[in-house]
Parts: sequence; C-alpha cells; structure tokens
Amino acid sequence: MQNYPKLMSIRFDTLSDCQSLQSELNSMVFWFNSIGLQFNTDKCHNFVVLTPKLSFHPHIEAMCCKSLKTLGFVLQLSKEFKLFASLKSIYCSLVRSLLEYVSVLWDPCTAVDSSLIECVQRRFLSSSVFILKINHPPHDYQPVMHKLGLVSLADRRVEANLLFLPKLIDGSTDAPSLLARVGFKVPSRLTRSSTPFAITPHKTNYGRNQPIDRMMRLGNEHPHLFIRY
Repeated sequence: MQNYPKLMSIRFDTLSDCQSLQSELNSMVFWFNSIGLQFNTDKCHNFVVLTPKLSFHPHIEAMCCKSLKTLGFVLQLSKEFKLFASLKSIYCSLVRSLLEYVSVLWDPCTAVDSSLIECVQRRFLSSSVFILKINHPPHDYQPVMHKLGLVSLADRRVEANLLFLPKLIDGSTDAPSLLARVGFKVPSRLTRSSTPFAITPHKTNYGRNQPIDRMMRLGNEHPHLFIRY
C-alpha cells in the first residue's frame, strides 16, 4: 500500500493519464480483495460525482440528500437549544460544510441546482424559527439569517471563488496546471479598464462556468481584490 499515496498527486492531461489512474485503482482494489477486504463507498464522507457528460447535477442531488439527512439529526439534537450561537455552530459544522465541499469545482451555473442547495439552508432556517422563537414575515427568512449571522450559500460560493484565485496566483495553492490557465489582461496602452483578467468567450453556460473562467469572471467583477497583482 505504500505506493498508493501517489494517486493523490497524479496529473490528468490525456486519456493515457486517465487510463493510468484506472489501472492504479484496479490494482488497489485487487490488493484489498486479496487480503479479504472491500471498499465501502457508503463510508466515503467527502466525494464529488461527475457524470460521463461532465455534469455535476447528480453530485448536487446526492450532496443535498446527504445534507438533509444530517440536518434531520442536527434538528433532533438541537430541540432544547436556546442560544443562537450553539445552533448556528452545529449547523455550520455538520451540514453547511457538506454543502460547500470543494464548491469551487462544482459551483452550479443553473438556477435549478442553486435553488436545490439553498433549500437545505431554508429548511434549517425554517426550523430555527421554532427552536429559537424568531419573529419574521411569512416566507421571508432574511430576518432569520440576519439573527443567526448567515448569508446565502450562493454568496458564500462567490466568496470561495474569490478566495481561491488569489491563493492560486500567489502560490499559496500549488497547482501549476491551473495557474497556467489564468489569463492576465496586459493592455498595449493605458486604458480606464481595471479588469485584471482576459477571458476567452464561450458559447455555452458549461464553458462559461469552467472553474478558472468562472473565477476570473468574478475577479473582473471585483478588481480591487487583485490590485496587488
């Protein structure tokens, strides 16, 4: 088993790279079976599902399903809670963390998927109203979010993107293959434009929402974060 940590550092650029990874995984499964062990995928707590069509929708569905189950446990545990901080802490630790695992990779580009994720937090907010006795207008959870010091999960994903890109640029995140895809805008003459990144136009939402392109687009919307570069 001492050779298998290298799986964590394999770079995938070609079909041959993917085949090499599959070969390594097959060897690892064979080794486990040879000593009477089996992989239990149900115990894989953090994972990302990607379909052959390169869709993250099944991942988002599975993630939300798992988060709702965990939320049910949290709410059962929290029935007697009276402090806002305690309820928020356990929700953020056990539920929200599931909804944000490597979100810069699968951040949805469709309203359907984004709404599916927000539904989990709305379920928590709805239950918090009764647990903490928070007054709010019907179907308006903004006052509840304000009381608990929460923001929408969509806003947090934007923040995650904007935090990841500077770390990639300054080397805090060591990923040369990703850094090579960052396009810096270098004007040939002095202009009033302050957008730091040059982004290749895309004809599809899928192309437009590629992780690095998405981060650069958000970076252009918040150029003040990249002035030092």
